Amino acid sequence: MPSPSVPDTASSAKAPGIGKPVLLVVDDEEGPRTSLKVVFKNDYEVLLASNGADAIKMARANRVDIAILDILMHGMSGVDVLRELKQIDEDIEVIMLTAYETLETARQALRLGAREYLNKPFDIAALRTAATNALAKRRASRELKTAHVRLKELQEEIGKSEGAIARAGDTAGNILHDLNSPLTVINGFIEL
Repeated sequence: MPSPSVPDTASSAKAPGIGKPVLLVVDDEEGPRTSLKVVFKNDYEVLLASNGADAIKMARANRVDIAILDILMHGMSGVDVLRELKQIDEDIEVIMLTAYETLETARQALRLGAREYLNKPFDIAALRTAATNALAKRRASRELKTAHVRLKELQEEIGKSEGAIARAGDTAGNILHDLNSPLTVINGFIEL
């Protein structure tokens, strides 16, 4: 059986949009990690990390769509992991779990971009709903960025085309003028 800090999938980087979405579960307790893997194994590629440092390494090596983080862990806190994950990919959707809820921790997590803040023991239906909503937002963010890039490309093409059309228009106008002058003379002789 692999150690809890080793990912359950290949360690090579994943290409966006290929296969199942990737869910990173970070908790220093084996019970919640294993439970979450069982809950989500049919819908996600589930990566498990027992500490923040391992989670950050996994996020750098794999495209992570959603992360579920325990807030209170040995070493890096869940809030610290959240901050690091958002630096790796600002669109990673993060769900925070805690058994020790404080208003300040909740505010800090939400300020840093956490999508949800749920209590342990977690309600499976609420967690599944949170993950579904997080994945929908992740996909919408990705589509929006793709559309924005395509819009910029189209704007650049139009800018280039406008210049080419203007140049072509001048050239076409000059050609028509040059052709029209002798035709006018020829037409005059014919009428005479």
